[in-house]
Amino acid sequence: MSLARGEAARETAPEVAPPSAFSAAAETAPALLLSLQRTVGNAAVSRWVLARQPAPAGAKGAAAVAKVGVVGGTRPTITETSKSFDDCNAAVAWVNSGTYIGEAEPIYAPTASKPRVKKLADGTYQAEVDFTWAVDASSRAEVIVPTWPEMTKEDKAAVAKFKSALRAHEVMHFDVTDKIIKALPKTVKATGSDGQDAMTNLQTAADTYGADAKTAIDTATTDYDNTTGHGKTQDAVGGVNVELNCP
Repeated sequence: MSLARGEAARETAPEVAPPSAFSAAAETAPALLLSLQRTVGNAAVSRWVLARQPAPAGAKGAAAVAKVGVVGGTRPTITETSKSFDDCNAAVAWVNSGTYIGEAEPIYAPTASKPRVKKLADGTYQAEVDFTWAVDASSRAEVIVPTWPEMTKEDKAAVAKFKSALRAHEVMHFDVTDKIIKALPKTVKATGSDGQDAMTNLQTAADTYGADAKTAIDTATTDYDNTTGHGKTQDAVGGVNVELNCP
């Protein structure tokens, strides 16, 4: 298992009431935006989530307007679990073995506004919805801290340094994923021949939005752990390496 595993972030999709002015659209797309995460894993990270490029030709209504975002909610308190060893050398061997010593699991929940539909000058219709994101209460972070009998002052200092570096690695998992969330477009738009068509296309655009967000978060998390060696080479991003050294 990895030294300090950062789980792929997940998103949960909100239920959104369609505009009452287009009840027909509500009947054909009653679960609008409920499947925000449904098509994960296949969307290209190079699309607008990261590059902010326009949607490919033929992807009707998939354009989004980018605005500076914020991430609401509260990050979880990092929990600590102790693990006992015979002595410091045994604890160091455990850390260096690459076993599981902690993880961060940032989970984000999007909230969607009530969709808006309007008729455009050319006779087509446009549907749009705004998204806000927050750290979900189910997010978690954990570190495992070694201990052994008759620890000296120097032993405790070595463990404290190890724990501080490990906690910092896990905290940065949230920093990395927050950056992705903040870069997401706030408003997703779609067009159609009538209100119902626009709402149906908005669902497709929202699915793409969720898939691209998930892919971007997963990629950023993987890149971060690869760069830092799950904490062993945290100095690659300006941090302190996660290591335990006996006095």
